[in-house]
Amino acid sequence: MIYHMIRVFIIACFLLLSSFSSFAQHFNAGVFGGITASQVDGDSHSGFNKLGLTAGAFVNRLIDFDIYWQIGIKYVSRGVYKGPSTYDPTLYRATYRYVEIPLSVHYLYDEKIQIEAGTSPEVLISTTYSDQDGIMDPSNYPENRRFGLSVFGGLYYWFNNTTGVGIRYTYSAIPFRDPQEWNHPRYRGYFHNVICLTAACKFMNP
Repeated sequence: MIYHMIRVFIIACFLLLSSFSSFAQHFNAGVFGGITASQVDGDSHSGFNKLGLTAGAFVNRLIDFDIYWQIGIKYVSRGVYKGPSTYDPTLYRATYRYVEIPLSVHYLYDEKIQIEAGTSPEVLISTTYSDQDGIMDPSNYPENRRFGLSVFGGLYYWFNNTTGVGIRYTYSAIPFRDPQEWNHPRYRGYFHNVICLTAACKFMNP
């Protein structure tokens, strides 16, 4: 199932970029990839200990005064990791794999520094939970929302017209799982809390 979704994601990236190829004089397009560090707010674990991968493609266009709108498609894995310690030998790992459609506006200062903010509808494509004994029985997995929404802000530095690196902070705008299992009013649900470090390459410029 996951390999099928990866193939669909690659095809979607290709279609996103190729659909704008005839308008290259007006649009920038590119690809990016990198790593994520994440945690979940609402559970009993803390720390950005879960490492994952992210990759995707984007298209943007100048609005005016160095302000651009941008749309993209990306794959991202995020979740929770609690490793064993001296006093607690248990292990817990939760991995959530999403496809997102980030929509953003960014300001490009001096053609080098890019400040961005936006929102990202997302689809949960697969989930894996494991502990010190291996992967858990899927029939015991908690119920998560299939569709979600995140908000994000970030900063990019472009070395030249085609190559840049950046950092982005993402947080769930709505909980990806309801807190029924806690049965306590102070719990609002579960929220993804993610830091992304990426490198990008633009290969079409106006």
